[in-house]
Amino acid sequence: MNKLYSMLFFSWFICNTLVAQDTIVFPKIDTFKRNIFELSYGIPLGNLSDKYKSSINSAFYMRTKVAKKQFIDFGVELGGIIKGKDIQYEFNGDYINLDGSKTSFLLGLRYTRFLVQIRSENFHIESNSGLGWKYLHYSKPEDEAFDEIDLKPTLNTIAITQGIKVVFYGFGLQCNYHFSPYTLFNSKAENNFGSSSINFGISGSWNF
Repeated sequence: MNKLYSMLFFSWFICNTLVAQDTIVFPKIDTFKRNIFELSYGIPLGNLSDKYKSSINSAFYMRTKVAKKQFIDFGVELGGIIKGKDIQYEFNGDYINLDGSKTSFLLGLRYTRFLVQIRSENFHIESNSGLGWKYLHYSKPEDEAFDEIDLKPTLNTIAITQGIKVVFYGFGLQCNYHFSPYTLFNSKAENNFGSSSINFGISGSWNF
């Protein structure tokens, strides 16, 4: 009889243990992609369209979660300028011509928010609001008169960006507007230099 009671007690203990294990809730692991690479085609707008025709831009961002469906992206963007045009630049009280810019650079961060996300998290629509430091790189004239002169005519400015991206299984289509007032910190650049551009491109994201 004692053996029977012992077997019944053991069976009861095992069943209750299995039931208890079934009710354990494990915390959900965040599955957002932390590394982002973007490739885009840039079109200058307004007066900036007189400075170059277009640009090919590549960007790399690292994403950190700060709240539910909210993130901060830190990264850099490098642009190759297509058909940069000569500009006038003030030097020693006179104006000189600089060859068209060939590169642009942006260092900054973005606040990203998922506007729409399905339950499986394989599809979402996000907005990207950015702030950074941007410049257009120019070289001094290739003239012997400037060989010994310390002239660095790069145009630096603050950049404000706003974009939207549609992402499916880590692959995205994006559109971004950039506002970069180049004359804000560069009094030697010509007036009404231009500040607006828009980028269209693709994006890929992954985790290491």
